[in-house]
Amino acid sequence: MPPPYATPTVPQTPAQIEAALADLAATFPALCTLGEFPNRSVENREIHFVRIANAPQNGRPAVVLTGGVHARESAPPDALVHFAQNILVSRTTGADIVFPAMSCRPLPAGPAVNYPPFTIPATDVARILDGVDLYIAPLINPDGRLFDQLHPPSDPVSAGWRKNRRPHPNPAKVGVDINRNHDIAWKFEDYYNMGVYLSFYRDGPASTDSRDETYRGPSAASEPETSNVQWLIDDTKATYFVDVHQFGRKVLLCWGIEDNGSDPTMSFSSPAWTAKRDGLRPGSPGLPADRPNYSEFVTDDPPHFVRKTLGTIAGEMRDAILRSAGVDPTVSTASPRRIHSTYDVGQSASLYHPLGGPVTGTTDDYAFRRQFDDPTRAPVFAFTIETGHEEESGFHPEYGNPPGHYAKIEREVHAALTALCAFAA
Repeated sequence: MPPPYATPTVPQTPAQIEAALADLAATFPALCTLGEFPNRSVENREIHFVRIANAPQNGRPAVVLTGGVHARESAPPDALVHFAQNILVSRTTGADIVFPAMSCRPLPAGPAVNYPPFTIPATDVARILDGVDLYIAPLINPDGRLFDQLHPPSDPVSAGWRKNRRPHPNPAKVGVDINRNHDIAWKFEDYYNMGVYLSFYRDGPASTDSRDETYRGPSAASEPETSNVQWLIDDTKATYFVDVHQFGRKVLLCWGIEDNGSDPTMSFSSPAWTAKRDGLRPGSPGLPADRPNYSEFVTDDPPHFVRKTLGTIAGEMRDAILRSAGVDPTVSTASPRRIHSTYDVGQSASLYHPLGGPVTGTTDDYAFRRQFDDPTRAPVFAFTIETGHEEESGFHPEYGNPPGHYAKIEREVHAALTALCAFAA
């Protein structure tokens, strides 16, 4: 009988996460395989992931889930490890995954919101593990996570260490933002008309200053952690991809580099648009009158209807989160559970609106681009989940109960990922 795995009561260290992955492979050898990334971290740590499936790879769609890209975002790695534990126990024992009734007290002073029990049926888990190859890489950036844990911020809600730990003689210049370092529009000044872009937005899509939190690094995929993510996406030929972040209560779909459009000549690979893309929303008053609004191409042709399907999957993840809170997504009646469990669905390009615009070099956009690089491969449906909220302690949720911040976030992540995996299967 496999062991029960309790919801974490404290944020897990990188060593504990590595040990948990190794334990899963040893405990469930018929279902779970431990994989090692080709690159160690900047500080020479091994980084692993697990593959979970009920049979050898046979052409089933690959679902890749990542977390821990940004160091200070405590919950995603722990939630992903427990997601793997839950589904393996369920598939082995035939038992439903049951989240007990709980309460969560929003900051700054409540009142607490009560949530009913939430169940993921064992039949759903079985169908998922029979239908997909599931890859879970819960901690992409172990060096950064450990640094954040050893140097807790004075403001745990909205501060902390974000980047990896790329060394620099000046401590203020240590680190690269892995989620701006991927090989997709990395050199943004060759992509956008930065005069137009910066006339409307406060900052660029990434930073060239190594002192900044969004520093893109010295070159595309310069960081071993970035290369690991790209390798996993390419090696598995991922069809579905989710990068779990914190915080904001958002389910974000690609693209992040621009608003989605239907004109195939407007493509990230098109030299005709070099330094001419605007980054502005359709109808923006900042768009020059003599210039058409640029929108990044996403096909919506049969049989895959990629643009429409992105929205469908994102909506299903949002609705699954509501159902986990005991809310009927089809009924709009306001209630505390609905108010505190509603995730907005939208493009990654609009994450920072109205102050910020599209972003470049992100993990999900790299996954999404691969279908355009190789039109013979299956389409890729890529997403980012921004879980949690400022009222749930932001980047560093409280793990105790009360206030129940982490437990609520975990059930939301599990609900959303189960919905995506069920769609994929």
